Amino acid sequence: MQDQTLPLILYSWSWQPAILLGLGLVAAGYGYAFSYFQRQGWLERMLRQGTIKRSQPWFFAAGLATLFLALVSPIDTLSNVLFLMHMTQHILIVMVAAPLLLLGLPAPFLSPLIQNARLKTGLTWLTHPVIAFTLYNVTLLIWHLPALYDGALQNSYLHDLEHALFFYTALLSWWPLLSPLREIPRLSYPAQMLYIFLIAIPGGILSALLVFNENVLYPTYALAPRLWGLSALADQQAGALIMMIPGKIIYLIALTIVFFIWFNQEEPLGQEQLL
Repeated sequence: MQDQTLPLILYSWSWQPAILLGLGLVAAGYGYAFSYFQRQGWLERMLRQGTIKRSQPWFFAAGLATLFLALVSPIDTLSNVLFLMHMTQHILIVMVAAPLLLLGLPAPFLSPLIQNARLKTGLTWLTHPVIAFTLYNVTLLIWHLPALYDGALQNSYLHDLEHALFFYTALLSWWPLLSPLREIPRLSYPAQMLYIFLIAIPGGILSALLVFNENVLYPTYALAPRLWGLSALADQQAGALIMMIPGKIIYLIALTIVFFIWFNQEEPLGQEQLL
């Protein structure tokens, strides 16, 4: 692949049927749930009570659109050639799409899950702050080991598994901050602030290791055609900075929102909504 093929890459969309079908089914299911509540005459009452918020469909749509951008647009095509595009893809999946989708999920949509005692126990365990923190960060660190990361670049099934694990563990990691269920509540505001501070540390360490490493860690990128005049090492450093800076900005925004809600609240600490 030479530089003259760059326009082709930029306009190459990854129309994977499984991803398109998955996104379409999720969107259809979400829309069906709203129409079902409306047909039953429950929707207006839920809106008045605040169990469903008018902003939630917009959050959910933005989350699905972000997943579409990350997994279908040329970002996905370029992620096999440029480390920085792969890191952009990961940031979109775990730091943008995951929290937006959680913000867009009304509690009544998830209530059937917790009617089953085993499902409720499992979800409660998986979303416990220590478990969610561990699963997310272990997944992040393990998949950046050179052998596994490069294997995912060479094998599409392994690559899909990587993205699925990133996405689902990211949902778990955001749950203590954005849980829509009172039965499995969010952390108190001081605990949320500590959680945000701590969860940003492992990714920051990984980013720093990649930025300051003088060797190209992933053979696929070392052998890839060079685009935009970036050497393989410069590409690795740029990708590490993309992992570090936007991620930290998003966590900082979350930390700031939590702080000001906590500071301005007039009630005792509880499970009030973050947004």
